[in-house]
Amino acid sequence: MGGFDVVLTACLLVNAAGLGAAAFVLLRPGARPTGPRLLSFSMGVLVGTVLLELLPHLWEATGSAVTVAAMFAAALLVSWWLDRVCPCAGHLPGDGTDGHARHHAPVAPARRGALLWVGDFVHSVVDGAVIGGALALGVVPGGVATMAVAVHEVPRRIAVVTLLVRAGHRPLPALLITVGTGGGTVVGGALVWWWAPAMSLVMPVALALAAAAMFYVALTHSSGLSGAAWRQRFAAERALPFVAGLLMIHLSHHAHELLG
Repeated sequence: MGGFDVVLTACLLVNAAGLGAAAFVLLRPGARPTGPRLLSFSMGVLVGTVLLELLPHLWEATGSAVTVAAMFAAALLVSWWLDRVCPCAGHLPGDGTDGHARHHAPVAPARRGALLWVGDFVHSVVDGAVIGGALALGVVPGGVATMAVAVHEVPRRIAVVTLLVRAGHRPLPALLITVGTGGGTVVGGALVWWWAPAMSLVMPVALALAAAAMFYVALTHSSGLSGAAWRQRFAAERALPFVAGLLMIHLSHHAHELLG
């Protein structure tokens, strides 16, 4: 097996690791996919992914803090616009709407869920490009990149599926959606393998879009926790999972740098 077959296999293994962890967390007996602790952890993962991974890579790609700020701000505006125009609008469970109406009316998938699809797919494309680019340099750097992506893919998949469930999807359909968005790794690997110069040109835009979409989703979902969970007596129970999500992304990124 050689060439692109190796890239394809690495991308599929990375997706399998993340989806397997998400399935274990959400489909186990007694699981609470929309529990405040898991939601806090999910938002910590998204914020950590944006601040510790995507934006630093964007700075490396552009070399200018002003360019990073401008691209991120523009991408945030795009995310806000997509959130407003997406036809699959709906309210989030726990977003402050009337409780009786929530319990008696079916909840349609929220538009923020669709925005999360966009951010997750674009981020998957970036991950695939990282894997493909590293494998083009050799087996050792490719193996290191694959392991590093897999390490942070596990918490990120758990976070994405959790927030999709909170947006109104059932756990199994949410997992199936992430199978589709996770296919972006194959797309990214193929693009960087066959058209590396073109991919290097669009990579900054992809990084900015993925970062803005995930950060916007984290901000919009935080309103539900601030109104419901963070005012409870033991707020640390919600803060600790958030910090744990940040630390998992930080440690996976740090491990990548050490191994590289």
